[in-house]
Amino acid sequence: MAFPSAPSALWSVSLLTVLFAAAVHSNIVYDDDPLQPVTSDETVSVGGTVTLTCRVAESDNSSLQWSNTAQQTLYFGEKRALRDNRIQLYRSTPTELSITIAEVQLSDEGEYTCSIFTMPVRTARATVTVLGVPGKPQISGFENEVLEGGKVTLTCTSTGSKPPARLRWYRGDQELEGRPDVVESVPDEPTYNVSSELTLEVSRSDDNTVITCAVDHPSLAPGDKRSDQTLRVSYSPNVQIQPESDLPREGEKFYLECVGNSNPEPISFTWEKKDGELPQLAKVDGALLRFEMLNKSDNGVYLCRADNGIGHSQGEYTLLVQDSPDSTFPSLDSPTSPSIPPSSSLPDTSSDIFSGSGSDPNYSPSPPDLDSSSTSSPSTPSTPSAADVSTASAQPSSSTTTLSNALFPDLPSAPDSSPSSFTTPASSSANSAPFTATPSYSSPASSLTPSVSVRLNGVYTFTDAAENIADPTAMSTSSGVDHAVIGGVVAVIVFILLCLLIVLGRYLIRHKGTYLTHEAKGSDDAPDADTAIINAEGGHSGAEDKKEYFI
Repeated sequence: MAFPSAPSALWSVSLLTVLFAAAVHSNIVYDDDPLQPVTSDETVSVGGTVTLTCRVAESDNSSLQWSNTAQQTLYFGEKRALRDNRIQLYRSTPTELSITIAEVQLSDEGEYTCSIFTMPVRTARATVTVLGVPGKPQISGFENEVLEGGKVTLTCTSTGSKPPARLRWYRGDQELEGRPDVVESVPDEPTYNVSSELTLEVSRSDDNTVITCAVDHPSLAPGDKRSDQTLRVSYSPNVQIQPESDLPREGEKFYLECVGNSNPEPISFTWEKKDGELPQLAKVDGALLRFEMLNKSDNGVYLCRADNGIGHSQGEYTLLVQDSPDSTFPSLDSPTSPSIPPSSSLPDTSSDIFSGSGSDPNYSPSPPDLDSSSTSSPSTPSTPSAADVSTASAQPSSSTTTLSNALFPDLPSAPDSSPSSFTTPASSSANSAPFTATPSYSSPASSLTPSVSVRLNGVYTFTDAAENIADPTAMSTSSGVDHAVIGGVVAVIVFILLCLLIVLGRYLIRHKGTYLTHEAKGSDDAPDADTAIINAEGGHSGAEDKKEYFI
């Protein structure tokens, strides 16, 4: 292999170095030229306004000039050269020339030239890009409702974009993937029409769902131009039975509602009871099954069948009637509750009880209380023996209590040491049972509310069984305090009024009227003070005597 000689290689390296230095020198001279104009490219949408600016670092009193894409002069310094009202002078200085173009059209796109007429002439170019604003997208392909499980194809179209716009599909906030955009150029115009298709398999969850087609373009902000399409899906009912309340009780009104959840709404409802017929008190009212009065026999599984013309469905509900709130209390007929004998079995006390009232004017018998502890037959009154009557009369006051002040307000209270009792003689009539009333009067500290019980021997007494029951007719202890306070206030007011009357009387007596005195006698006719004093002591010979008359 032959290598070049040393002089030849040295010459080649020297040539490359000179060429590189010349290129660098030319660039440095270009960049550092203070008279070289500087511009910038601009992008504007159709209908907008663009500003073109040309600057130089230094001025040698040469004028700057703007020319359009057809090399027509727009402005030479401050002077308008082309009569186009859309083009206006923005700023003109020795080092800057700026113009504005309003209502930009697609034909305004191209290169604009800025020149400065020096030796040699220096120029700079600015490219103006005009964007074609796409129109609002239009969605087609959906006219009627779609059956559940069917497919629907939507087409979105946008026109007049430059460069071609991009179409995006959305379901709510979720972006969907459609077919690739189809771009078509518009004849005799530098714009494009874009279309896109979206195919969906719809379900009942897509009913009333909004599908959106949005245009993505540099001339628009996100979401500026979009169109919506609401899907309508027809589907069969999905039945659910809703009760009026979650706790149906026996004896109450109640209803079940059959909810279809379909599109269109159900047109017919059918009610049934599983393994049986509907109760007689249950009435079908369209989607409602009404119960006039619930009963335990209404328990069971109820079925509702709904049909909307597209399909049908069935739902079920298990009804479990709860006990009535009244049944939670013990019944009067239960073994644990006290039994009340019928009124026909009670002794006729209309004559026996009040048989001794004529002899004692203070006697006021009380009605007997029926004691459930009695084990004798209520329909057969027993005749008490003498021992029973004496035992009932000799019971201490601790086992008996006083009659209530509310029941016997006219009876005086007796001390505990000497209780009074009386016994009415037994009637010899066969229709009435012997009765012994033994009222006992205890001290005021004892309870004022008695209870009455019926003993096995037919003697009715008042016992201390209701010792802890408050007497509703007894006067509250606070009422006495209120009366004392009111009396004190009234006494103070009366005392103050009396004091005021006394003071007023004394004042009127002391200021009853006015009258003349002799304190200034002789001073009326005196010409000076000395003469007045002399007249007051001995009187003046020529002065008239003054007299006083008391009427």
